[in-house]
Amino acid sequence: MIYITAQAFPPRSGGIQTLMAGLAFYAAHHSGEKVCVFADGGAEARTFDSSASLPYAIRRFGGLKPLRRWRKAQALKRALQSPNPEMRPSLIFADSWKSVEHLPKHLNIPVIVYAHGNEYPRAPFSKSRQSRIHQALSRASHMIAVSRDTERRAAPFLPAGMSPHILHPPVDPPAPASADDTAFAETLWPSDGVRLFAVCRLIDWKGLDMAIRAVKALRDQGERAQLVIAGTGDDLVRLQTLTHDLGLEAHVHFAGRVEPAQKTALLQSADIFVQPGRSVGDQCEGFGITYLEAALQGLPVISGDQGGAPEALRDGVNGYVIDATDLDALTESLKRLIENPKLRAKFAKASRAHGQAALWPKRIGHILAVAQMPHEDG
Repeated sequence: MIYITAQAFPPRSGGIQTLMAGLAFYAAHHSGEKVCVFADGGAEARTFDSSASLPYAIRRFGGLKPLRRWRKAQALKRALQSPNPEMRPSLIFADSWKSVEHLPKHLNIPVIVYAHGNEYPRAPFSKSRQSRIHQALSRASHMIAVSRDTERRAAPFLPAGMSPHILHPPVDPPAPASADDTAFAETLWPSDGVRLFAVCRLIDWKGLDMAIRAVKALRDQGERAQLVIAGTGDDLVRLQTLTHDLGLEAHVHFAGRVEPAQKTALLQSADIFVQPGRSVGDQCEGFGITYLEAALQGLPVISGDQGGAPEALRDGVNGYVIDATDLDALTESLKRLIENPKLRAKFAKASRAHGQAALWPKRIGHILAVAQMPHEDG
C-alpha cells in the first residue's frame, strides 16, 4: 500500500496541494496498489473527502501543526506494524521535509520526500535550522525536486548520499468546460483588445502588480489590452488599489476563486498567459503548474526569470522568460505577441505540445520509478 503524508492537500488550493492530489489519484490508477493519504484538515474537508470519484482513501489530522505532524508520523509507524499485510506501507511519499521529520530512521521501504523550493531558506541560515532540516531528510531514502532551482536550494541540507531526482510536476488534463462555463468566462472580460490572463494565489512574488502596470503601459502606447486575474490571497487589496490608482478599473478584472471548469473556460477564452513572478526575500516560484495548464490550452506564456518558473516553459518557443522587475522587458514581450498574430499562433502550437508532454498519465511512471532506484543511507 502506498501512503502519502501531506500538510498541503485539497480542498486547500495551491501548487503543492494540486501536485499531491495528482500523485494520489494517478498512483492509485497506475501503481497497482491501494493509496491512502494522511492529510491536514477537519470538517471543512468533508465534502472533498466524500467525493465518490476519489480512488484513494483519506485520513485527516487536526490540531496544532507540530501535533498534526507528530500524529501522522505515529499513524504511519502503526501502519508499518500492522498485522494486516495489505495495510502495511510499501512506499511512503511526503510533501515536504516537515512531513518526514518524526518518522523513524532507516525504514526498510522507500520514503520519497518532495522539495518545492520555498521551504528551504537561502543563506545565511542558522546552524540549528540547517541541522533540523538535515535530520528530517535523513529519514527519507529519496528526494524529488520540482526544479533545478529547488535542487540548488535544498543542497546545503541534504544528508550524505542523497542526490535529488529533478522531476517537473505533471499537469492534470483540464476539466471540461460547459456552455455555461464558457458564457461565464465571457462575462469576466472587462473591455476590448487582446486578453491577458493570470490565475494563482494572490501573493506579492507572483508579480501581478507588474502585469497590471504592463496593461497601463500598453494602453498608453495605443495597444488594446485587458487583464483578468483569477485567484484569492493576501495581495488582493494592494492589487485592487494599484488598479484604481492607474485608472484601469475598466480594463483589469479580479475574478476571485474559480472552479476548475471555469478556469478551463477562461484559459480557452484568453490570448496570452502572463504571470511574471520574481523573488521577494526568500520566496519565489518553485515551478508553476499554472504555466502548464495555460500551455495545454495553447496559450503563449510569459514568466519571470526567478526560481523554477523558467523550467515550466520553453523560452522563445512557447513563451518568454523575462526579468519581472523590468517593466519595459515585460511590456515589450507582450507587445511583440500582441502585434504579431502569426507568432502567437506559432507559440500556441508549441505550447499545446509542451503541455501534452507533461500530462500526469505520461509522467506518473517516472515518479513511481524513483522508489526502485538505488540509494545510500545518510
